[in-house]
Amino acid sequence: MNSFEIIGQKQMSGEIVPQGAKNEALQVISAVLLSSQTITIENIPNILDVNNLISLLQELGVEVNRISDSVCSFKAANVNLEYLQTEKFRKRA
Repeated sequence: MNSFEIIGQKQMSGEIVPQGAKNEALQVISAVLLSSQTITIENIPNILDVNNLISLLQELGVEVNRISDSVCSFKAANVNLEYLQTEKFRKRA
């Protein structure tokens, strides 16, 4: 299994091309939490698990702009991690 390790406060930039598989998409979409900049992801599968994750990110305060069925932009500038401790989040599962 491939992985990324981020050490320290080093500037990150670049592009990756996801295959559009559900498991890979979930990991790539979750990575938007690592930056407060706008990140656009293409080739997102329009399936329940992926759409549930996108909905969860919105509830956490991530700005989501669905450009098309397979393209979204994300901006995680105001993430509210306290949402994970709320009754609303607990009932979500």
